[in-house]
Amino acid sequence: MKATEASTTAKVIAASTVLLAGRPADRALVPAGAAELCRHFLSTNWADRCLCRSVSSPWTRWLWRGLERLTHPGIMRHYLLRKGWIEAQCRLALQQGVGRVIIIGAGLDTLALRLASQFPDVDWVEIDHPATQDFKRRGLAQAGLQLPANLTLLSVDLSTAPLPVALMQDARPTLVVVEGVLMYLKEAEVAALLRDQVRTLSVAPVRLIFSHMVRWPKGRAGFRPTSWWVDRWLDWRDEPFQWTISPQTLEPWLQGLGFELLRQAEPPFTKEAAEPQDGLKGENLVMCVAKHGVA
Repeated sequence: MKATEASTTAKVIAASTVLLAGRPADRALVPAGAAELCRHFLSTNWADRCLCRSVSSPWTRWLWRGLERLTHPGIMRHYLLRKGWIEAQCRLALQQGVGRVIIIGAGLDTLALRLASQFPDVDWVEIDHPATQDFKRRGLAQAGLQLPANLTLLSVDLSTAPLPVALMQDARPTLVVVEGVLMYLKEAEVAALLRDQVRTLSVAPVRLIFSHMVRWPKGRAGFRPTSWWVDRWLDWRDEPFQWTISPQTLEPWLQGLGFELLRQAEPPFTKEAAEPQDGLKGENLVMCVAKHGVA
């Protein structure tokens, strides 16, 4: 992403949330309150307001659906199915005693904003690039919304700075969510982040949920079916995929970093999602737990 601009990918996912919330066939995928928050995020400038109106109106929504079919059919549902799996795992971890949730590279995600009030005894922390974090704050402020008392937004550029030291001084069971982020970092940066920072966020168990792009044969990455247009667009926006890994090598790789693999999930992430457009492959989800004293 460009250093002075909010993530374009984050805006696309927010717009996808608004669009699917207005489509009866997909409305059930959108959690209560998520679309309204995304509308607030896309309200701080003229261009984003136009984007939000275009995905909200039935008169122009078909244009975006047509563009999706030309590039990655099913990508919008993929985003929401991915978020649904993560939220389900998050709620399960909370039921099992997690006292702190840290979302790295939160973008314009609504998980912490929606769940913080439901779980007032849990501390929620969002960490993201300063430009994206400022964009999110402006959207909330313009809507007159205040952050829940147990939610903190931190601005950190993970490509140049580590996680704040203050986060390490905590003994509560912790869940870390890194969604749609690691593929934009170099492999050495991913390994250092997980091994040297995430793994040591608490002396209590640290659970980690993350998404990763699949490394296909011959080392290629990206969604399948492939899209030349999307690959060129990511390069133009300076948001190319850099780190990928194959599902077969994931477990030993995690062990080398001090994590135990608990489960992997491939699209569509739920047995109930059986429509043809749910066939988009290439990004998997992982749940693992840190093994202290290892690596």
